[in-house]
Amino acid sequence: MLIALAYKYAKILVMDILLLEDNETLANGIYQKLKGVGFIIDFFLNGEDGLYALESKMYDLLILDLGLPGIDGIDIIKKVREWQNNLPILVISARDRLDQRILGLDTGADDYLCKPFELDEVVARTQALLRRSKRHLSYTLTCNDLNYDTKNRVLRKGNSFVDLNKRELTIFEHLILNLNAIVSKEDIVEHITSLDDDLNPTAVETYISRLRKKLGSSIYIKNVRGVGYMMAEHEE
Repeated sequence: MLIALAYKYAKILVMDILLLEDNETLANGIYQKLKGVGFIIDFFLNGEDGLYALESKMYDLLILDLGLPGIDGIDIIKKVREWQNNLPILVISARDRLDQRILGLDTGADDYLCKPFELDEVVARTQALLRRSKRHLSYTLTCNDLNYDTKNRVLRKGNSFVDLNKRELTIFEHLILNLNAIVSKEDIVEHITSLDDDLNPTAVETYISRLRKKLGSSIYIKNVRGVGYMMAEHEE
């Protein structure tokens, strides 16, 4: 069984990205493009809000414009590298001189994309950085008669596919990677929404109920009253 291996090394498979870009039109374009391919995106138009977000939530990738109001992007990279050495950083900037690109990379950025660019290239660079990140590892998770392909996000029960919508699948991933551990409703909400989404924690009950119905006796999801949920291989 690969559950223990996955729990030790794999990360939660939904990718949370923070975008800091002061051009609202461009930020919205990148937001819609990345959201359309399955990423969860938070974006802010200034450095102060971006730093607060980085201190409040764990992200899988930072997409950063250098010319931000309030705090320069170079200073943000320096601050991030003081406490998050493994966070991939993609710089998107109009500063296209060679010395400026070298400065960004030497400061701690992992990739540098000069404006103007096509949105498809942002997606490609994002996916490449996440593939290279040590935090993004792929395994097949097996538990009882369930087999979950983390790379393609496909869940099978025996020889049959289990049809889960995006949020059901995200909750399943989060619970199975925290097997035998209690996960709060608030924590689940954080993993299935971005900062600007509005989802009441009580809605999680509906998703859990659907998971129980679709997964049947293949796995046990325990309701820990007043706290949250715990996924286990068998009912205690």
